[in-house]
Order: sequence, then structure tokens, then C-alpha cells
Amino acid sequence: MSADDLRDLLLRWQAGWVTARSYRSAMDGDTVTVDVGLAERRTETLLLDADPELYAAVAESVAGPAQWLTAPTTDRARTHAAAVDAGFTPHAPEWLMTRPLAGHPEPEVPAGYDTWLSGRPPLLVAEVVTDGDGPRALAAKGHLALSAADAVADRIFTVPEHRRRGLGSIVMATLTTAARERGAVTGLLVASEQGRLLYERLGWRVVTELTVADWSGHGSPASPADPLE
Repeated sequence: MSADDLRDLLLRWQAGWVTARSYRSAMDGDTVTVDVGLAERRTETLLLDADPELYAAVAESVAGPAQWLTAPTTDRARTHAAAVDAGFTPHAPEWLMTRPLAGHPEPEVPAGYDTWLSGRPPLLVAEVVTDGDGPRALAAKGHLALSAADAVADRIFTVPEHRRRGLGSIVMATLTTAARERGAVTGLLVASEQGRLLYERLGWRVVTELTVADWSGHGSPASPADPLE
């Protein structure tokens, strides 16, 4: 993939991501600054180029308390070293993924569960809930933002006691079907290592690995985290 194509996909993904989370963002050259607004994560800078040298320069320029930095990488070791040198703590790798929405798998909902779709464009929410005579309990959930012809999936999760039943696939099928019916053509998302396995089974492909790091001033390795998915 060319640098221009990668840049385009990153910009398209972040447009949906900020919509899904009601963030504000501003672009400046090779970076997009997202106003997250949390005490521990005030802003997140998205680098639009995989060059480790550029990463090092940007890391130095944005270093400071509650600052996060996300960037594509083709050289994990060099990018992590640049992050640590600037006082950032790298988290577990994540991956930008995509697939056409046409033909997305639509597995049957397992017995004992039901699906709900709520929201309205540009933001849709899918839930899988327990079915039965008693009160219904949330089993899995996901969000999806519509942005031009793209559908950006975000915060897909399954409640621990309901895992290993294919409910994540049900959430994705519910969201992608709804997005396709509303004119979306291409799906985009950022996945953790565990999520990547699910999405690959559903026909999604990896575009690039992403390094996500937060500034601690120490640059020590962090425990795995999944801030984007």
C-alpha cells in the first residue's frame, strides 16, 4: 500500500472514530490532534505516516502529561524505541483493518439471545441481550459511525460470562447490515490482538499495525491496553 493510500484510510477511520465518540479533531500536516478531554488522556495525536524518524520528531513535539500518540508502523522496534526516548509508554499493538461490507457474514443468533439496533445516523448501536421470561441482560454491544461511504466500528465487546458463543460476530453482522442498508460500502476499525482474530474470521484484512503510547515521562513498557477499539 502506498503512503498516500495509507494516509487516506487513516483519515477516513479517524473521521468515523471521532464521530462515534463525539470528539473534536484538527489536522495539521502529517498529524491529526483529537481532543479527548479526559484527565488522563487530554489529547491524542494521530500520525499519518509510518516513518519512525517522523514518529520520533512528533513524539518529542507532543510529549507532556495526559498526551497520547498513535501511529502506523512497519518497524515496531524502532517506533517503540522512539516512543520510550520521548517519555511515552507503548501499549500492546493494534491494527487498522478494513473490508467491503458486501457479503459480510451474517451468522444466526444463538438460542437464548436476541438483538437490538438503536441510534440513528451517523451513530448506530447494536446490542445482544439474553432472551427469556425474566429481565433481559446485556451480553454484547458495539457502536458504528457512518462517515461518507464508510462504516467505522468501535467499542465492540462481549460481557465475560457470555464469551465464546459467537456474540461478537452477531454484533458485527447487525452493525454492518444496518450500515449497508444506509448506503455504506467499506468497513474500517482498529482492533486489539484478540479482536483481530475475530475480524479476520469475518473477512477483514489488516492495513497496518499501529503503535499506541501514552506519555508517562518514564517510557517504561505498559500493560496491554486497548484504548481505540
